[in-house]
Amino acid sequence: MTIAYDDRDWQAAMRALETMGLHLSAYKRPQLERRLGSFLDREGFPSLERMVSQLRLDRELFLRLHTYLTIHVTEFFRDPPYWEQFRAVVEANPLKRWRIWSAGCSWGAEAVTAGLILENLGQRFEVTGTDSDAVVLERARKGLYRTSDLDKVPDSWRSGFRLRGEYYELMPFKFGTLRFQTHDVVRDDPPGVFDMVICRNVIIYFHTDARRRVLHSLASSLVPGGRLFLGATETFLECRDMGFEVERPSIYRKLSE
Repeated sequence: MTIAYDDRDWQAAMRALETMGLHLSAYKRPQLERRLGSFLDREGFPSLERMVSQLRLDRELFLRLHTYLTIHVTEFFRDPPYWEQFRAVVEANPLKRWRIWSAGCSWGAEAVTAGLILENLGQRFEVTGTDSDAVVLERARKGLYRTSDLDKVPDSWRSGFRLRGEYYELMPFKFGTLRFQTHDVVRDDPPGVFDMVICRNVIIYFHTDARRRVLHSLASSLVPGGRLFLGATETFLECRDMGFEVERPSIYRKLSE
């Protein structure tokens, strides 16, 4: 179901959702309207107003809405040629310890992918995965995956997982750590200082102003010479204005200040 909301009703709903802790102002409105309409249809609400009223009484409904509206399309080794570029950067620039932030990490597939590659290279590392959705973060922390989650994991990387009942479990890392924490990439300050930020297929969902705010925030979290790893379809045309140079496809290096 696709509904066109008038501006007054739309703004009232957005304000109400914000008071509940669901901040959606960064997202492009047409896309958000489509997803809200689909959610209303799935949950059986006749109007946006009725759903907002029920959200105040039903915490589980609120969590379902949060998870549904924040995009969680991710997978291990997504766009393999670009992860080869990531590997090449790490291999050519060994550090005492790589500090990496996986922003908007969803259930952690890309944070884990980075960890697997660093582990394979024998590079010490700390990977911090963040997302605004507590539900998907809980799944990320468990490190348990369905067989279908591993469909696109190359055979040579399957040894990083072991079968545990009906799930596959991520094997402990020898050279690094992986942790997950709640963080809103649009609203919150960066969770630290990093050598690389992975933020793939996240900013494409934001309107122009929010996109620029997020890029500035990601840039501020990087040390001079740090890398920003974006999605294969994302453009960063203003990279030089923000103090970056293109190093490899989808990987940008922050210039020394």
